[in-house]
Amino acid sequence: MQERALRKVLLIQAIEETDRVGEALPLAERSDATRAIAGKNLASIETQPEAQLSSATEWFLVRRADLLLRSLRGRSPGIDYVLAVAGGATSLDRGLLVFAFASGVLLSFLDGGRVINIFALPLVVLIAWNFLMYVLRLRSRLFANFYSRWARTRIDRLLGHSTRFNAPLAPGLRRFAGDWWEVARPLFAARALGLLHIAAIAVALGLIAGYSFRGIILRAGAGWEGGNALGPGTAHTLLTVLYGPASLITGISLPPAAGIAELRLTAASRSGGDATPWIHLIAWTAALYIVLPRLILALVASFNLWRLSRRLPTPPGVVSYVRNLFAAERSQPGNGELHDV
Repeated sequence: MQERALRKVLLIQAIEETDRVGEALPLAERSDATRAIAGKNLASIETQPEAQLSSATEWFLVRRADLLLRSLRGRSPGIDYVLAVAGGATSLDRGLLVFAFASGVLLSFLDGGRVINIFALPLVVLIAWNFLMYVLRLRSRLFANFYSRWARTRIDRLLGHSTRFNAPLAPGLRRFAGDWWEVARPLFAARALGLLHIAAIAVALGLIAGYSFRGIILRAGAGWEGGNALGPGTAHTLLTVLYGPASLITGISLPPAAGIAELRLTAASRSGGDATPWIHLIAWTAALYIVLPRLILALVASFNLWRLSRRLPTPPGVVSYVRNLFAAERSQPGNGELHDV
């Protein structure tokens, strides 16, 4: 069953199975919904406890849940918000992306002064960190666990707030939170992985924006400082390793060793040279080593999330829930012709 459909079905199931007397969801409305959606012609399912639901049964459950949710909205307008929160920790998503972009901007100012360091140490650190994450993927698993716990905490906090205003609905909402948590953990993990890749892209874009702001708006120059061990020849070699691929793509040639020497910052000369070509090289290098790989990984994570959300496993309890629905209907006078779904 699809994610959104299963979420609605599990919510209605949790309310019905905890609200036996019909305080939150009147019994008559439940019976009317069953008769309105089911009719008398749906296919039957196997009677084994482990039986899977047929497509006709799933259609019935989703349509019936939609009908009952319309009724619930009139008495509990916040029910849609509960469903939305259960779908993901959206406030964490937005907050993390804003923080990531701001962090990138801040990193671009860490070399200090009015001159942009052409070795771009923040860029080097970011590239090294991302390559380490590509290899280890440890942080991905840790963040997935954190994201899942955050989502569960947010759901519990919302339920704690909403149940004070609708006591009859409280047991059903708590039951739904537990049931959905067990089903949706793989979804939270996949969503967290995609978010992590997008956040890494946001850091890189923030870094590019920060360097661009320094060079274009603040009119900073570009240069470098080195001790006795780092001469123009060594500096040229290191810059070729760092910016070589970006130089090939953009056509921006790196200065020879003599040109690098002219950009060296000394006590007599602290202005540096034109920062524009170096900002372009920094931007393209960040795009090649961080933005592009992370974008590919984010697309893969998004595809996995889509694939998971298209067909979530139906909890075994839903089969007995359906069976009980129709058993209750058959027990009503005049409903002896209603078949099992």
